[in-house]
Amino acid sequence: MLNFDALSQLKSLKQEIHQSVPRHEGKVRATGGRYGFVNTDDNQQFFLNPDEMDKVLAGDMIAFRVEETKEGKSQAIIEKLISSAQDEFVGQYIVKGKGHFISPDHPTFNRWVFVPPAKRNSAKDGDLVACKISQHPYPHGKVQADVLEVVGQTSDRQIESNMMMRKWDIAGEFSEHCNDEAQALLSVMDEATTTEVRNDLTALNWLTIDSAMSRDLDDALHCEKTASGWDLHVAIADPSCAIKPGSEIDKEALRRGTSSYFADNMIPMLPSSLSEGAFSLLPEQVRPAMVCHLTISEQGEVTNCRIENALIESKAKLSYVQVAAFLEGINNDLVALIAEPIKPILSILNECALALNGYRRRNNLVLDDRIEFKATLNESGKVEQIISLERNQAHKLVEECMVAVNRSVANFLAEKEHGLFIQHAGIRSERQGEARALVKEQLGVANPEKVANLEGFIEIQQLIAAGNPDADGAPFELPLQAILARQLERSKYGTEVKPHVGMGLPAYTTFTSPIRKYNDLLVHRLVKAYLAEAQSEESQLSPISAEILEQVGKAQNNSRMAAWQSDQWLKAEWLLRQYAEEKKGPESLLRGGQIVQVNSGGFTVRLDDCGIEGQVDVRRNKEWKFDTKTMTHSKGEVTYRLEQKVNVSIAGITPVLREVKFTLCEA
Repeated sequence: MLNFDALSQLKSLKQEIHQSVPRHEGKVRATGGRYGFVNTDDNQQFFLNPDEMDKVLAGDMIAFRVEETKEGKSQAIIEKLISSAQDEFVGQYIVKGKGHFISPDHPTFNRWVFVPPAKRNSAKDGDLVACKISQHPYPHGKVQADVLEVVGQTSDRQIESNMMMRKWDIAGEFSEHCNDEAQALLSVMDEATTTEVRNDLTALNWLTIDSAMSRDLDDALHCEKTASGWDLHVAIADPSCAIKPGSEIDKEALRRGTSSYFADNMIPMLPSSLSEGAFSLLPEQVRPAMVCHLTISEQGEVTNCRIENALIESKAKLSYVQVAAFLEGINNDLVALIAEPIKPILSILNECALALNGYRRRNNLVLDDRIEFKATLNESGKVEQIISLERNQAHKLVEECMVAVNRSVANFLAEKEHGLFIQHAGIRSERQGEARALVKEQLGVANPEKVANLEGFIEIQQLIAAGNPDADGAPFELPLQAILARQLERSKYGTEVKPHVGMGLPAYTTFTSPIRKYNDLLVHRLVKAYLAEAQSEESQLSPISAEILEQVGKAQNNSRMAAWQSDQWLKAEWLLRQYAEEKKGPESLLRGGQIVQVNSGGFTVRLDDCGIEGQVDVRRNKEWKFDTKTMTHSKGEVTYRLEQKVNVSIAGITPVLREVKFTLCEA
């Protein structure tokens, strides 16, 4: 028997051993396989073997110790669950024998979840459901969930948008309280528009250009030719005249962040009685607006900007197709509907827009157009066909006018105490070394570190656009613009003046869609407060909080993801039907496409005829090598890079998960 001293020594030894084992806290990161990793705040990464990964979920915060495997590699052993990020999720209900499970619709939650008999909520095999984690796998070992709601079946009309709205927490109908408040606003609109000093600009021939079916019209245009260029007038709908901060409608608009546009549905940020009625710049209706008066030189430079509160009346609601036909000199029934006093204004607007675009190309950055594709739906709400949509001259005209206003308002705010800007930092910090090496190697730039600042990035992009000087201006062998574009940070909202490197501008914001985007409504309030301050010399302005900006950014990202995933689901289901029909006939299953994304695991191919994107996975093939600097995959002597044309065949399609897999058809 050990005496007291021996027991004390043994206890002390165990404590020393325990204290000598490295311990950390970190966040769990899942992979496509059963294993995972845990990342610490100081950027360390440790392996989680499949048994350990079974105990946790992606995003969990855990405490763990580090041990060595027999092979001498470090791995994490979980000691405590600190918190879990997984809560509610959506997925498909699956019945296997006597077991009831949910297959989650989540990129890293890749295991079936058991549903206890009392928590199935009458769900049936194949149902699409919303669920809540009721039992975490740590320390129980098995994750369980309760079914909160049966959203529908895959064959249901609008199931794609309904499911994605549930997944991304997109609000649908407005509350009775919001609708009542909207009706109350309608009754006091006259008072709301007359309490502010407004210049009467209703005599001008204002016009709107939008999609033919749109009724939420944010902006109207008017333009005059001058001896030195143009006077461009842009009127923006003014919901800030009536929607007060902290009101029920304002809080709901903040929660939504933006209007959401689905192939089969549109969810407005504001009640439709306001967004498509009282605030919309509809023809032959007097509306409150904030008007930007821009002086444009013949070279396309904005030399002056003046902003005022005004009343306007649109004289014409035109469509993009209609305006493009007029500008191209086509005489058809749509062009015949354009009133004669409006036609010369369209011509002047187009001249002004071309000058604005030329100036931006010379001094800033302009993204090249990419063909987009639109799905047209049948009576069942499923895709009937997918058609290509090329941006016409009317789209470009409106875009240039809106960009001119937005950057002018950004410059106005940059001179003030508080602002709201879209900040774009340029090349990601972890990719700047590779970006510098790339531009030095390909362009021969003596000081490649300039790629990290605004002026240098513009210079390098313009060098690329000019072409290879050693090949008479022919395009470079590598798609340098595409490579650099994939190395950029995402843009974000901020109150400090910082560059928008992607556009090549020292400051940028958005001001032109206040009935569709909450950040634009916030900018309106800022500008209006500064205009009032200039008149009263009393400042009552407080900065926009970081929490508000984070909330707006998250809501808008959720809206984009919901709309994009709904669209991908519809298109994947259409492609599956096309694939099934092709296999019955003599048609070739080979499809042409272009590589649009590349990572270490493979690349994304965009089909030429419909724009549908799918993955080519090369992770299990050790013959493939990936170069992170040039973002190229190579297999022997064959190389695959961004923007390269390839042929693929379909390997698999899972519409409900928006998953399309391709097999590369090598020559």
